[in-house]
Amino acid sequence: MLAAVAIGFHLSSGNGRDKPVVNAADQTFTGSTISEKNIGSSGTIAIPGFNQITMKAGQTAQRVELYNPKQNTCYMVITIMLPDKTQLYKSGMLEPGKVINTIELSRKLEAGTYKGAILRYSCYALENMKELNGAETIFTLEVKP
Repeated sequence: MLAAVAIGFHLSSGNGRDKPVVNAADQTFTGSTISEKNIGSSGTIAIPGFNQITMKAGQTAQRVELYNPKQNTCYMVITIMLPDKTQLYKSGMLEPGKVINTIELSRKLEAGTYKGAILRYSCYALENMKELNGAETIFTLEVKP
């Protein structure tokens, strides 16, 4: 089962992703951080987190920058959910170092602020697809007209 808040998270230094990231006019990420989660004897998994993500209202296609950090030794499946756990998006298996630049939401969002939105990271071993520890990070989803 995925842990909502993982014990042992700590901010990673020198990763190049610990400063805010700003994309195109219809998508912004603020307060980007990477935390590491212990996965046992095989090491740690770097988990990206954001304080806020901004999307466009009334459309399902969104520009994003979701990624599996290159230092990871696992696949990631990234899920975006509203605070009530309504799933808006779920990626396929993302290899280490790969970035998702555009996504298709399951529904159009109305303009507003959704505090407590969730980014869920499900992690799988590269060699045998065995499920590893994962994490959920909380962010504010700002949907602008």
